[in-house]
Amino acid sequence: MIELLSGPFSGRIRECASDDCPLVFVDTSRPGARRWCAMERCGNRHKLRALRARRATDA
Repeated sequence: MIELLSGPFSGRIRECASDDCPLVFVDTSRPGARRWCAMERCGNRHKLRALRARRATDA
């Protein structure tokens, strides 16, 4: 754990952008712009909520 916090990936430790997710992850993506702990988990939920909100305002 100490190696992670002081090593080369220390600047890439992120907190998941989901409101109801307590996870912390290391962003190993090339641009370093990952927002969610996993796309399958929190990313899809966020995108589905946004889609439903857009459809609700279009109707």
